[in-house]
Amino acid sequence: MTPVNDVPHTDSIGRRRGGRPTREEAGKLDEAVRESALRLFLENGYEGTTMNAIAAAAGTTKPSLYARFPTKEDVFRSVLGWAMSRSDWPWPEPELPDFDDLEKALTAIAGTAVRRALDPSMIKLQQVAVAYASRYPDIARKALGSGYWPRTRQVAELLRRHAATGSIVADDPDALAELFLGMAAGAPARLASFGIIRENPDEHTRAAVTLFLRSLRPETDRPRSYE
Repeated sequence: MTPVNDVPHTDSIGRRRGGRPTREEAGKLDEAVRESALRLFLENGYEGTTMNAIAAAAGTTKPSLYARFPTKEDVFRSVLGWAMSRSDWPWPEPELPDFDDLEKALTAIAGTAVRRALDPSMIKLQQVAVAYASRYPDIARKALGSGYWPRTRQVAELLRRHAATGSIVADDPDALAELFLGMAAGAPARLASFGIIRENPDEHTRAAVTLFLRSLRPETDRPRSYE
């Protein structure tokens, strides 16, 4: 029979106290810290969130937290990149659109980007990041850009596919994808960070798609101008 004193102690996330965490335990700790820190940053802002509060909310000890994240800045950097790149936050991403229909695909991708950008949790997280842009400029750039990276790749691939058929002209699909998402979703997101939200974002999305498609027309499809 094993003496009670010999039973290893664990914290609330199942990590053995007093020993080096396994890879699985370290992964669970990172996830618990990020989930808890994200909630605290959204509720209290950067300055209002302490490492003690993060450790308590994550159900771990301060030594364990500091071993993984030496400073609050380290936690914030990790949380920001993790939250912005998640496909299930603030809500699950929809299925990929049908790439055979260029207009519908662009509308679907832009609509998803706008809805994500205008979600209250995303707005709050960007506001926190922008508030400390002068202190952590790289964090602010990540907040403003990383949410669009997956969609930028989608749009670029979409443009390559249709340019290969000759239906559009897209000499630099990657640059065009960035320009499109900046126009379709970046502008509404920037306004939202200042508390300005359009009443009907779908109208903005449709207008952005229409304007973008016009710029992709081959010369032979452009309306002639007569003097």
